[in-house]
Amino acid sequence: MLRELRIRNLALIDSLSLEFEPGFTVFTGETGAGKSILIGAIGLLLGDRASSESVRSGCDEAEVSGVIELANPSEQLLTLLNDLSIDTGDNELIIRRRISRNDRSRIHVNETPLSLAALRQIGDLLIDLHGQHEHQSLLNEDMHRALIDTLDGVSQVRAVYDTCFTEFTEASRTLARHEEATRLLDEKREILEFQQKELEQAHLKTGEEEELEEELKLLSSSAQRLGAVNGILELLGGSGPTSIEKQASTVKRYLEQLGKYDMKAGPWIDDVDNALRVFSELETFCSSYLSDAGEQADPNRIEKINTRLAKLQRLKKKYGASIEGLIAKEQSVRENLAALENSDADRKEIEKKAAAARTACIEAGKKLSTARKNAAVSFDRSITSLMEELGFNGGLWKTVFTPFESPAEHGLENVSFHVRTNPGEAELPLAKTASGGEISRLMLAVKTVLSRNDHVPVLIFDEIDTGIGGVIAGVVGTAMKALSSSHQVLCISHLHQIASLADRQVKVFKEESGGRTVTRIVPLSEKERVEEIARMLGGDSKIAKEHARALLDGGG
Repeated sequence: MLRELRIRNLALIDSLSLEFEPGFTVFTGETGAGKSILIGAIGLLLGDRASSESVRSGCDEAEVSGVIELANPSEQLLTLLNDLSIDTGDNELIIRRRISRNDRSRIHVNETPLSLAALRQIGDLLIDLHGQHEHQSLLNEDMHRALIDTLDGVSQVRAVYDTCFTEFTEASRTLARHEEATRLLDEKREILEFQQKELEQAHLKTGEEEELEEELKLLSSSAQRLGAVNGILELLGGSGPTSIEKQASTVKRYLEQLGKYDMKAGPWIDDVDNALRVFSELETFCSSYLSDAGEQADPNRIEKINTRLAKLQRLKKKYGASIEGLIAKEQSVRENLAALENSDADRKEIEKKAAAARTACIEAGKKLSTARKNAAVSFDRSITSLMEELGFNGGLWKTVFTPFESPAEHGLENVSFHVRTNPGEAELPLAKTASGGEISRLMLAVKTVLSRNDHVPVLIFDEIDTGIGGVIAGVVGTAMKALSSSHQVLCISHLHQIASLADRQVKVFKEESGGRTVTRIVPLSEKERVEEIARMLGGDSKIAKEHARALLDGGG
């Protein structure tokens, strides 16, 4: 329920703090006193667009805030708040809206900044505001379908249809994606076939480029390498007495001679012996290296490597990929061509699944249509009966179903409410037929019928009494009184018949303060209610006050 409303510097309101209670509350006052400002302020909390012109003259910023208790929030509301990362640990929402003259509007819900669209989503689940303003859910045809789908026997069938439609949609998307992919591949068939041939003939393998570059590096340095090896061999095994190996052998003989007299020479003999073995192995390595290097230095081999590397570079540049990327590209091309070859068979299988999903969706849609139409018969009858009680003599309420050519997100047909508000008139769509006051009374009838299933906790009726009086006004008031047992009902009214039935009454009036006109909104005591209702009866005479007191006693 709406527990508190605060307004600062909005139009004629300089500062206002108003607390609300459950049940039925009525706002009364002279025409032009500022009741529309109150409705506008609540509309701002629900996501209506703000105008910088609504900021009070002489002020830079206006602010509207409201506290809403979440006694039994709907699952839809809780899901939305969770998606918006709004903490509801205290089971309340504090909505704050600031409007400045530079057209900047700041919105916070429980200190979380929100967009106007997000606030509107929340507002639609918290408060239904009906009257001559933008926030009229009954004029939205999406709401018509949603209302019918809450009726007994419809919601479960709708859930089945939703599942079938989701499967049908996904199957259709899969088919569309397959067709588009096949079309694109078919357009590139010749290119793919050329690429496959070119890449296959290249016989690519991972690491080949590095191996060839290393081999080319060796072949290109053949003279330097052979010179170094020959130099080593000459030092190791030369025929002269200066070869390293002969000199080391001489050192070994001297050490052996020394070792006969001094044991400390023993380790050195072993080290020199090891060195001789190393020299022998090195000589073998160099001899073998000369033999192998002689074969690798073949100029034809160098030319062959350069040709191969040049081809690999051209392919890399052409496809913008490394050797590994070219290998992956070859595999991808091969798979795409295979997909083209199998596309007809794949398409038939996908089409079969899509057709089966469409058939299941249509069957579920037919059951949904039947459930909707069956439920609408009773719903229309109940609304029409209430319309008669609420002053629509000869009125008619009718739910109209307009079939779609194919299954849609919400069923096989559009759902819209048509009404006849006066005898002899045609039945027309609700938005084209009813005035603001009539819309409020019609929504009152709808809310009365749907009160058991309706999850929007707060209902506000703006001047629901337009064009009615007498007995009908009493019926309207009684209907709102009954509705307030399951909803918080707020109503702006000019009729004493409605005001006297409310649990509480709030007066809206103007006064002069500090040389300026301001709007005041104050709750009335029982005595003040008598005086206000007497005014609504046409005067403050003793008779009027006695009549007012009698109305309150009867209405209370």
